Amino acid sequence: MGIEINWSPEASETFDVNFNYLLEEWGDKAAANFFLQTEHAIKRMQLFPESYPHGRKSKKYRRARLNKYIALFYSYQKRKKVITLVSFWNVKQNPEKLKF
Repeated sequence: MGIEINWSPEASETFDVNFNYLLEEWGDKAAANFFLQTEHAIKRMQLFPESYPHGRKSKKYRRARLNKYIALFYSYQKRKKVITLVSFWNVKQNPEKLKF
């Protein structure tokens, strides 16, 4: 049985915000690259769910660096074989706001 991927409401929202920003400010190519980077990270998570490092504030979450500016935070429930995508974080934001 494979590992299930769930998107939290915050992950869906922050993905859309980052994707739309890239599309508007940097164009189709940058938005497409972000989409592919996200897809690649999710596939890697399914194969090796513990390969990404823990977040700085909590061991409950892991951080997948998608590119120079965006990190994807997720949690992995080993017994249930479920990964929950929690948030796409733009590193240019105030780090005080980061919960993970």
